[in-house]
Amino acid sequence: MHSKIALPPALLALVAVGTGCNLIFGIEPGTEAPASSSSSTAASAPSGSGGSAASTSGSGGDGGAGGDAGGGAGGDAGGGGVPSCAPSSCTAGSCPVTQMAGDLGMNPKGMAVTEDAVLLANGEAIIAIPKDGGAPRALPGTPGFGDASWVTYSGGQLSWNNWSNGNVLGISIDPPSSSPIQIAEVPQEGGDVYPAYGRIASFGDSVYWVTQVPEAVWRARADGSQRLAEQVASGGNPMGVAVDATHVYWSDYLASQILRKTKDPLGATAEVFAETNGNPTEVLFAKGIVYWVTDNTGAVQSKATDAALDDPPFTYTVDNQAVPKSVAVDDEFVYWTVQENGEGQGEVRRAHIGMGDMATLTKGEPYFFEIAIDCGSIYWTINNLEADEEAVVFTMPKPSN
Repeated sequence: MHSKIALPPALLALVAVGTGCNLIFGIEPGTEAPASSSSSTAASAPSGSGGSAASTSGSGGDGGAGGDAGGGAGGDAGGGGVPSCAPSSCTAGSCPVTQMAGDLGMNPKGMAVTEDAVLLANGEAIIAIPKDGGAPRALPGTPGFGDASWVTYSGGQLSWNNWSNGNVLGISIDPPSSSPIQIAEVPQEGGDVYPAYGRIASFGDSVYWVTQVPEAVWRARADGSQRLAEQVASGGNPMGVAVDATHVYWSDYLASQILRKTKDPLGATAEVFAETNGNPTEVLFAKGIVYWVTDNTGAVQSKATDAALDDPPFTYTVDNQAVPKSVAVDDEFVYWTVQENGEGQGEVRRAHIGMGDMATLTKGEPYFFEIAIDCGSIYWTINNLEADEEAVVFTMPKPSN
């Protein structure tokens, strides 16, 4: 998918490790994973279900300041705490799957959902795919700014980062605009900048994102009023990022940890929020809970943000034959994609929040990738990361049961 960019050796090594390590701890789905080794004075709260924390204001599900609309690194209209519509007429395993029509370009990456459309970053622009079946089109103002990769939607603004440099841009979706703004650049100190697989999230008036070269977490005001990004953290192997009212969270891929810092004021050092079962990639915040998936052990896990740091996360599944790639959450369920199962098929799976009752909703061709949801539907892309390919988006109604 990204063969046109020569990644530096450090980043290539990061990608290779994802399939080489075996960190399975032998825990069963629906159980608590090994506890973190770090200590903290944080207030203790049960986290076994991943859902004991009180909902944080603005945490998503209302199209407000909650984070990522695509179910990735945030928690807004498409991914975090999305309310449910009236139930569909189909049941789990029998809901019809439809391919969204039209030319969507090449190399699908991040995806977000608004009230009327699915927004897809395809490497050249942001493509708006009408939910009513109309013809997809590039959002005016988004072509020509490089390799659009990961996206976040919050407060009516879509923000995205560029796969091959430090630029982060944004454009108003509600109200609509054809004039994007440059939110910020990553300060370059004599070297290249590659966000690459580093994700992006938004909360309130700020946008947070990860670069994998240099290995760092950044933030800037979403209105573009600061030219250079502020560094939140450096070092490690960051990839996913999520934000709530008090903290910024990110995944450290090789350390198998979720780290966090306070936002205001910005913490001096990071603390280990959770030890993960495998190498964590995408991170999602929704209604007081952080969710993540791992790239080698096939784990889907969560932990309440008000839990003690040494409390273990809740584990929905561990299956290194069915590696999850992306996660989304509504008021009742956690949803995730499986890139390829033991039979060579991609899957969409779900489980009730805080329960180990995993179910497969649909299977199909391999390489299920990014997932997003709205109140009544599930959307996902097909993406073979080793190839350049046409962008494809599928959708299905949420089951009634």
